[in-house]
Amino acid sequence: MPAGLTTIAWGVFCACSWTWCIGMYLPKLMLDRYGWWGFLVFAIPNVLGCAGFGYVLARRARSEAIAARHGMAMIAFSLVAIAYHMFFITLLVNELIRHTAPLTWPGLLAAAAVFVAGAVLSLAVDRTWLILALLTYLFSIVAFAAIGFGGAGASVAAGQFDLVELAWLAPIIGLGFLLCPYLDLTFHRALQRSPSRHAFGVFGVTFAVMILFTCFLWRAPALAPIAIGHILGQSIFTVGAHLREVRRSPAVSSRAARALLMILPLAAAPLLPIARAVISNAAEAGDDLYVRFLVFYGLAFPAYVLLFIGPARPIRRSGAAMVLLIVFIVLLAPLYELAFLHHRAWLMIIPIAAALFWIISRLVALIGAWCASGAAHAGEPRR
Repeated sequence: MPAGLTTIAWGVFCACSWTWCIGMYLPKLMLDRYGWWGFLVFAIPNVLGCAGFGYVLARRARSEAIAARHGMAMIAFSLVAIAYHMFFITLLVNELIRHTAPLTWPGLLAAAAVFVAGAVLSLAVDRTWLILALLTYLFSIVAFAAIGFGGAGASVAAGQFDLVELAWLAPIIGLGFLLCPYLDLTFHRALQRSPSRHAFGVFGVTFAVMILFTCFLWRAPALAPIAIGHILGQSIFTVGAHLREVRRSPAVSSRAARALLMILPLAAAPLLPIARAVISNAAEAGDDLYVRFLVFYGLAFPAYVLLFIGPARPIRRSGAAMVLLIVFIVLLAPLYELAFLHHRAWLMIIPIAAALFWIISRLVALIGAWCASGAAHAGEPRR
């Protein structure tokens, strides 16, 4: 391909790999809860975070260095993304057929089918993936055009919940979307292979179209077949792209360990039927579990990036530092449960304050190191 077309193709590749079950469903929940303000709180940091990735790192060498140092964390990110899709496909099919039995076999089979299709695609080479990205995105645009802006999608209520609650949640949502891209191996692949970092500018625009589509897709009385095709196509693409990264990552040298890791996300598929079997309020089990998955993207992965990657001066990753990170996540996770599911959003002041304290302290340390280095150079004798 010519360099310009290749740049565009890599941008579209990222748009498809990032059009997850988050971009295809969370806008619906944000609109239902907070109206268009909820969508904007979701969309703005999401688009800025994914597009900014390419311009912040800018150079292939920086991407390669980060991927080499944090390979296992990036594999964990990919595995959670795949697991999230396994759960979501079960949820999607369950809601489509309105099935409430303890075991939802159609949903489980659909999740397995998406996984197998993604596993087959994971064997493809870069050129094939770029062609698949363009075709997948084109199909989504056709679906967008077929559904359109009219009908129920044109009007969105003010939202069920108070905007003060959204204001407390907004910093955590924003931080998650701004930091999580740095653990996405598909982004690192695109930055390392694309002729230009402007692929991420293309990414930002094309992805913004996809999440706007989501707003109208779920407002219709029922999902049209072409909308279901869009959801399944994007899910297969994302699952395949992340399975490919796990399969090719040098962070795991053993074939047996790699194979085990690749099939591990399938364990998330039966979470919905299990929850419906044991939770009394089964009607809300699906959306509640969906929101609980977001703790990875609002807490666990952003905390890892803040500590060990940046944006301020990171610390050296060690066993003790990883233990402290895990303890921090375990202690804060209940606050996220209360804030996002039980309307205690003001509790987010604790992780917000912790994140601000960390960033400021690392910036102070970075400035101190620069000043010390400058003083040392100033004190050197002139030759």
